[in-house]
Amino acid sequence: MANAMTPDDYRHQLYQLLPPGVVWPDAPDSLLQRLLAGEAVEYARIDERAMALRAEADPRQAIYLFEEWERSYGLPSCCAPADQSMADRRAALIGQIVGRGGLRPQDMIELAAGLGYEGVQVLEPRQPTVEVDSPTGYQGAVIGDDLNSEEWVYAWQALIPEGVIRQSLIDQSEIGDPLRTWGNELLECVLRKASPSWLMLHIVYLEG
Repeated sequence: MANAMTPDDYRHQLYQLLPPGVVWPDAPDSLLQRLLAGEAVEYARIDERAMALRAEADPRQAIYLFEEWERSYGLPSCCAPADQSMADRRAALIGQIVGRGGLRPQDMIELAAGLGYEGVQVLEPRQPTVEVDSPTGYQGAVIGDDLNSEEWVYAWQALIPEGVIRQSLIDQSEIGDPLRTWGNELLECVLRKASPSWLMLHIVYLEG
């Protein structure tokens, strides 16, 4: 990303726009140069703000337009209330952007990863059957499989690691934010909300 022009850059540019002639002094302490320098400060300020605005196009970096990003994706919500820390609000926004759930376990895993929760596993319990080898391979149950009833076809298990910690970062936090937050309430709420209506989602927390 190119750097913004400095006040001195704008002062020089303004000086170059003047009609040619020896009447225009170029001494830094002259009245003309001081006048141009005063105007250049405002141009440089506007240029700097315009450059900063480019970062606002990325929700991972946005500060001034962060609330606009939230409103665009339906936040705050029941899963991500407005009284959360900025780190949690940003995680909820990124999760809302990169994933909205789906009909595959991988969709849930990607949704959790978008919220900053790595290592989540989603299991699909199956009903045990007795089958023989076939040209496409052995598809029946094996010794050690759970004896699930047919209702378990409509259930998934989300295995979530414990101990998820978020730390407040400089330039990405607000006054009053805790230095650290932990817990999986956000993830559990988002996963349940993204689940299809027919799915029974069981949340299981893994010990460290």
